[in-house]
Amino acid sequence: MLSISVADVPLPYIILAGVVFYVVGLGIYRLYVSPLASIPGPKLAALTQWYETYYEMCTTPTGQFMFHYRELHKKYGPIIRISPHEVHIQDSQFFHVFYSNTKPWDKPRYLQHRFSNDNGLFPTPSHEIHKHRRAALNPFFSKRRIFDFSPVMQAQMNRLCDRLNHEYRGTNKVLRLDWMFACYVADTVVGYCFENKYSWLEAPDFRCDFAEAMNSLLENVHLVTQFPWVARILNAMPKDILAKLNPDMQIVNDFNKEMRRQIVSILDNQHSYMKESKSQTVFRALLESNLPPQELSPLRLQNEATTIIGAGVETTRWALTVGSFHIINNPEILGKLRAELEAAIPDPQSMPSLERLEKLPYLDACVQECCRLSYGTAQRGHRTSEHITLQYGSYVIPPGFTISMDNYAISHDEAIFPDSHSFKPERWLNSDIAPDGKPLRSYMVSFGRGTRQCIGMPLALAEMYIVMANLYRKFEFDLYETDRSAVDCASDAFAPRPKPGTLGVRAFVK
Repeated sequence: MLSISVADVPLPYIILAGVVFYVVGLGIYRLYVSPLASIPGPKLAALTQWYETYYEMCTTPTGQFMFHYRELHKKYGPIIRISPHEVHIQDSQFFHVFYSNTKPWDKPRYLQHRFSNDNGLFPTPSHEIHKHRRAALNPFFSKRRIFDFSPVMQAQMNRLCDRLNHEYRGTNKVLRLDWMFACYVADTVVGYCFENKYSWLEAPDFRCDFAEAMNSLLENVHLVTQFPWVARILNAMPKDILAKLNPDMQIVNDFNKEMRRQIVSILDNQHSYMKESKSQTVFRALLESNLPPQELSPLRLQNEATTIIGAGVETTRWALTVGSFHIINNPEILGKLRAELEAAIPDPQSMPSLERLEKLPYLDACVQECCRLSYGTAQRGHRTSEHITLQYGSYVIPPGFTISMDNYAISHDEAIFPDSHSFKPERWLNSDIAPDGKPLRSYMVSFGRGTRQCIGMPLALAEMYIVMANLYRKFEFDLYETDRSAVDCASDAFAPRPKPGTLGVRAFVK
């Protein structure tokens, strides 16, 4: 009788059989045994993370998963399984339940390394650590502090307007509005948070090299999200080598070196700095907080600096760019805004305070539409927990899995914002009530909601009020070879991205 023992089987065959059994067993578990098995969605998405990877990295343009899972929702309903470990929900009424101030959600740890600032506020996985880090910065970004700083913001705007008058007005020189906004926002954020000033508003053609470098580096976000080990390798590599591989890294490295120089100087002379310096920097705010010593290391402070400047520039720049295109492109909207500004500001050389600008109804409505159609971030907001069980309808999602929703879906919920792709400031006027009876502003989610809502929201809104009031009271613009493909979201690179090949929002100044 023929018998074969395991010892007679070649080792490679044993390994191969083991791999096959593991893969088959894992597939059976994910499809039929996993706690997420009952949640609707494509079987391939339930089987493998490569499903998401394909739509994020293998399409043209990349970053198409945000549009693909919207189509999946049309087929499967408001809750779908989009990976073996993640559930996505598309339900505007549930957004505030999920991103609640009372739910101590964590962020998935595999996202922590994406932006090379692991210890910054934004990527912090732990809810408890995030809570303490945010508490240290909350006073620094209070509305009162922003009001106190607003004269400096207006002074920056006066510099910008002087340059438009002397260099662009009445000439045939084309202005890149998106570049100009990047310079203003970068100078404002850095001027508010740090001691050194960079004067990007003086850059030729308003090209802010730092903003462009940060923007360019976002193109790699899907690579480091889908393959977190790539981010860890890149973070461990010497910065000089990275700069040779990608010249944009050199610009970011130079900024980080300057931040580190400030930090080391402050920590080495902390007593005299706190006593003698009158600068209200983010570093002073952190040093005056109750954070433990390990939270005040040079690396931690540098990560926080990178988080603030990176998040603060791109989102506000894009909101101003999107809004400005729509305002200039629509004479009726521009006329209403200009009429309100002329009535409220008889002398454009004497601009009112930020508090007064915020109370102008049509200007405020335009700012709200700028935020709504720029989304803040295009990527979904991932949350997880080791102890929270979430119930959505009849579905129960146990601890340990990732759950997500996104701003884009809320901004284009036709039941909340009819004709949602149109720029309509009027929707924020009149009753300001959503069709479901709730305040419409409760569905303004571009700054996020819950415990991780954007801490810089008061500063970003202040920048938008001041910029828009000045530009549309003092200047007229004609768009130059620009259509809405320059501002419509065509892909997700964490931030929304327009169609590839667009040349920005360009205009003549009159």
